[in-house]
Amino acid sequence: MNNNSTNQSTKFSLSLCNLFRLGIFETLYAKSNSNPGSGSSSPRKPVPCPPPSDKSGAGDAPQRKKCTCNVPEGTKCTAGDRGKTGAGVTGSRTGRICEKDADSLPKGAIYPGLLRHIHNAARYRLPQCFEGACVSVKQNSKNNWILGHSISFSSVSPGGYKVLLSYVDKSKPSALPYFVMEAAPGGQMSCEVRVGPSQGTRATVVAQIADAELYSFESILDAYFDSFTTSIIAVNREFIAVHYLQAITEQLSLGAEIVARGHTAELSSASGAGRWAVEDHSISATLGNRGLDLCYAKAIKPYLTVAAMLEVGFAIRRAVATLAYEWRTEEWTVRGSADSDGLVGATLQRALGGKRAQLACAISALLNHPNDKFRLGFGVTAAII
Repeated sequence: MNNNSTNQSTKFSLSLCNLFRLGIFETLYAKSNSNPGSGSSSPRKPVPCPPPSDKSGAGDAPQRKKCTCNVPEGTKCTAGDRGKTGAGVTGSRTGRICEKDADSLPKGAIYPGLLRHIHNAARYRLPQCFEGACVSVKQNSKNNWILGHSISFSSVSPGGYKVLLSYVDKSKPSALPYFVMEAAPGGQMSCEVRVGPSQGTRATVVAQIADAELYSFESILDAYFDSFTTSIIAVNREFIAVHYLQAITEQLSLGAEIVARGHTAELSSASGAGRWAVEDHSISATLGNRGLDLCYAKAIKPYLTVAAMLEVGFAIRRAVATLAYEWRTEEWTVRGSADSDGLVGATLQRALGGKRAQLACAISALLNHPNDKFRLGFGVTAAII
């Protein structure tokens, strides 16, 4: 279940890799079975991995057409930040994507994807709103290293300069092992390492250091099989979560999650999950002793997708409903959302082109009706090739 103790770790994982990928967007569909990989990289049939690509639904939807739009690095997710009620699946995160499809699955095998991505067909339509200004530059080299720089200015979230270093083995289509590090002059540093111990497993470690101490540590082990997937997630010695997702048919997948906490056993939880996905729409639900998460996504036209989300927290007696949409072309993408808390947000991402440098800009707006506050953000991203 999503909860406050894991929000910081998952947000860190989300922002860590944004600078190292130019967004690659496509006509979005809600079907989740077609591309089951994720930030954990599905061990299915290897395909050439260009600059790390972003997938709709964080790997649970078809591959996108190339576009240089992207959310600036270092931005703070607001309107698109889920987990307000503690409902959902633990470890739901969006990281770097490099998709692989099966080359040796038996005939008739069905692949369900990962449990923590079960709601992404709907959640990916949420705008990732930010405030202030941000400029990000990354440079590809002939070897396997990528160097990036980011500077941001904001009145509500920490800004400043960051340097980023990434390693991807370009000679391997699977792009594993993978490493990315982010460092700030004040001594804060974060890094993520992903390896593939075998064709059917992916192991990820995410660490964050602040004030010369290990501030956050997260480890994930994903295992992929012909008709089901399993995951083990451990965060900061605070809790361990076990995921299981089984494909019943090509459209229906069922799973379960168990979260065990050492210090606060009363927050331990168990939940069941299910997803029905066809070509143009997807319905997913998670129900446990701490809450309910219900998501629906529908592709109305090839360039327009709408989504609805309901999150209910039993323990805190709170419910949040959200409506979102995504309008996409090859050159720009617009996302917008409105929720029952009075937050209305939208982002516009636009490709600018360029010969030796791929440029993109992003504009964000967030209106908080209850507090009568408005936040505006602008970012520019450049990839030197």
